[in-house]
Amino acid sequence: MKKKAYRLLLVGGAVCLLALWSASSLEARQLQVVTTFSILQDFVQQVGGREVAVHALVPLGADPHTWEPSPREAGLVAKADLLVANGAAFDDWLLPVMRSAAGPHVSLILASEGLSLLEAHTHHGHTHAHDPHLWLSVPNAVAYVERITQALQELSPDRADYFAENAARYIQELWALDGRLAAELAEIPPENRIIVTYHNAFSYLAERYGFEVVEFLVHNPEAEPNPRDLGRLVELVKQLEKPAVFTEPQLNSGTRYIQALAQEAGAQVFTLYSDSLSEAVPTYVEMMEYNLQVLLEALQ
Repeated sequence: MKKKAYRLLLVGGAVCLLALWSASSLEARQLQVVTTFSILQDFVQQVGGREVAVHALVPLGADPHTWEPSPREAGLVAKADLLVANGAAFDDWLLPVMRSAAGPHVSLILASEGLSLLEAHTHHGHTHAHDPHLWLSVPNAVAYVERITQALQELSPDRADYFAENAARYIQELWALDGRLAAELAEIPPENRIIVTYHNAFSYLAERYGFEVVEFLVHNPEAEPNPRDLGRLVELVKQLEKPAVFTEPQLNSGTRYIQALAQEAGAQVFTLYSDSLSEAVPTYVEMMEYNLQVLLEALQ
């Protein structure tokens, strides 16, 4: 329990007793940070270290597109000193929960703010909005970490040097990861550098590391593909040099459709991580290294 210091103030001729904390309650405890999903949680933990307690609203392995918050999550937000979301229309549906449950002076940062979004594209003759999965390009992940570091430093200036040291060490690790991805993925022949997925999640990975996302079944993973789209994709996959299709571990219904597509097209199904970490792949760096090995196995 924190000790209190007391002093007497004379206000309007009356003596008032004012209780003062001997040290700032914020500086004397771990910062409470709430993120919308697990990848942001890892970024905050890497920077905040022992000085933060960070919780993700969407649990490990869950699909952020379909997960629904409960009173427990509102309770976490109510205790938060800082809220971190992705933005770019990825987790906007969680923002009202955060804003309504948070204290009046709690900051909410959007980690993707200020980054360039890939232009809208055409899918099955319809124009769709951008892909919000910016973190799947490592330079964008570095920008996320820098923004999170700044927010933590502003929240707790006394710990700014500690956060800066952690961030510098982690960013160095991220740039090394980026170099490995670029060098090893370059070994995949150009004609095989094609990614066919269930939903539109890998545009930034493809742009950074020289792939083409030629097609996907649905733009929003909550949607179901119609038979015409499924048939079109079967014909496309049959023409690939390396007939491979990719699903994501958090997409239960999506995996079923991808498996049906693969069976029709004579393709193999592989799993890439995008929206969520898991107990088996608990950090962003491990997630990207896992994706690296999957892409090499599937397409090299």
